[in-house]
Amino acid sequence: MVIPLAGSLVMLQGLAEIVRCVICLKTGEWPERLKDAEEIDVVEEQLSGSTYVDQAAVKEAIEKVHEIDEVARQRGMGGETHL
Repeated sequence: MVIPLAGSLVMLQGLAEIVRCVICLKTGEWPERLKDAEEIDVVEEQLSGSTYVDQAAVKEAIEKVHEIDEVARQRGMGGETHL
């Protein structure tokens, strides 16, 4: 019973992505994802609460994550990418 349910949920996610693509084709912009779908905040929260990593490493990691996020956004918009 779990396997068909999981397959149905994956199909539902696929349909949601198709709808996002259609919206992008019509408007020229990707629709924003929900706040909980953004991964950058999760990285920041996990690193800020870590007792095993010093603050300089946390700051460096968060900056790198923001750079990666910016490059990903530029790729999605068809812009130039520089790392």
